[in-house]
Amino acid sequence: MSVIPKPESTAISLGVPSPQTTEIPFGGSGTITMPTPGSYSGGEHTALEQQARVEREELVSDALRLRWLSIVGACCWIAFILDDWLIAQFIHPVNLRYFLAIRLIGLGPILYVAYRLNVRKPLTRRSLTLHDIGVFSVVQSGLAFMSLKYDGIASPLLSGMLVALIARSSVLASPWRRGLLTLGVPLLSFPMIMGISSAFLPEIQAQFLAPHDRAVFLRHLFVLAASLAVCVWGGHGNWALRRQLFESRNIGKYRLKRRIGRGGMGEVWVAYHAGLQRDVALKVLRPDHETDPIAVQRFEQEVAATSRLTHPNTVRIFDYGVTEDGIWYYAMELLEGVTLFELVRNEGALPIQRALPIAHQIARALAEAHARGIVHRDVKPENIFITRAGDEPDFAKILDFGIAKVYGDARGVTLTRTGAVFGTPAYISPEAARGQITSSRSDVYGLGAVLYYVLAGHPPFVSQNPTDVLMAHVSRPPPPLSAITTVAIPPDIDQFVLRCLEKAPEQRFADASEAAIQLSALVARYCHTVAA
Repeated sequence: MSVIPKPESTAISLGVPSPQTTEIPFGGSGTITMPTPGSYSGGEHTALEQQARVEREELVSDALRLRWLSIVGACCWIAFILDDWLIAQFIHPVNLRYFLAIRLIGLGPILYVAYRLNVRKPLTRRSLTLHDIGVFSVVQSGLAFMSLKYDGIASPLLSGMLVALIARSSVLASPWRRGLLTLGVPLLSFPMIMGISSAFLPEIQAQFLAPHDRAVFLRHLFVLAASLAVCVWGGHGNWALRRQLFESRNIGKYRLKRRIGRGGMGEVWVAYHAGLQRDVALKVLRPDHETDPIAVQRFEQEVAATSRLTHPNTVRIFDYGVTEDGIWYYAMELLEGVTLFELVRNEGALPIQRALPIAHQIARALAEAHARGIVHRDVKPENIFITRAGDEPDFAKILDFGIAKVYGDARGVTLTRTGAVFGTPAYISPEAARGQITSSRSDVYGLGAVLYYVLAGHPPFVSQNPTDVLMAHVSRPPPPLSAITTVAIPPDIDQFVLRCLEKAPEQRFADASEAAIQLSALVARYCHTVAA
């Protein structure tokens, strides 16, 4: 059985740059697709820039804190030679030279981390985390090796491990997953070193067999685990407080609650509108570092295209604007449900009685768009959201007009170039795959590909190589549904899908309105109902 990869939105350019589209979660369990534009600024920072800046500043701050902690730790590591001397002279007859050798060996990595974080080189979060784990592991491992010569598994040097744990957690606040990694991994060095040493050192092995020493060792592990839990919990709380400042920020009339999606052009947040007294999905433009008016024009075009549509099967736009500090946003209805892609992925190919009404809804929504001179250009299962409306469980909503083509735009703005290919390879029309002019017939092709996917459980053409899929759309006829499905597909449904998937645009339905009429007849014939 072959595994069909989840199709990803891409934009393929033949010699010129073109935007990409990226899937992001939407409405909790669904996805919404965002196109990748250029960028826009103008001297102002949006909330999204602020979050990116917060993340960068957090990384820089953590690097500086870890550098400072490494320097202080190196000084403390050396200063505790006095503690080693006190142990050797008055508490326990240990080999002081052995302790000094471990101090000297451990000092090297600690100083290296302090030096590495002081050099002006690019540093990623992953790199910083590895340095963090490394330097803390060196300290904990050094204390564990010292413990081998100072009461072994029952060593009082556990107190030094706790001091290092508390110092690390108090200086660097982390979300709990990262904290569990950066604090927990080094703490494993003590039981691991003791366990491995028991295979080579008879005195350590004897301690594991002695009830008293074994009980003390288990108590040590309990104390370490409890301390780890407290430090991780406290560190997460401190980190959450730092992030809460951004999370609670307002954009216009909307109070941001939580981010539910992120794409190339923007981010989608659950936001609360006090006047409406309801949550909405707020999409906010995310500019890059350089000014690109095309990004703003695409954002405005997406709003303009979607807001002109009133069909119930198109996602609704409530509000649009730009704040005084340069934040471009629009608010849309917050949907609950799954995308058509997820529905088929989870349940398999849908029966005709479910598939046809969904396709009919999609066609009717596209028909309104075509009547208003709007071509979606990225009709695919990921852009069809299935939610519940009253007693109707399979209510379809078309999302993402981010790369839509608006004909007859009074502004005369052209946001695409000849040779640019827009769409998703698995559902793209042949003319779009060639970089030619698209029309309402291109959306009809996408409608046919979507219905094919719903009835077959996979797109018309499947390959790991997107170029092969593009070439198949251009030159290879799709296999009829009746030839590949295990359920019986009536000839008229097969003919409808194949007509939508004709290579020549003039051989398809003229637009989605014509396709909707045919679908209405099919729904009446096989589903015994026609959508209003």
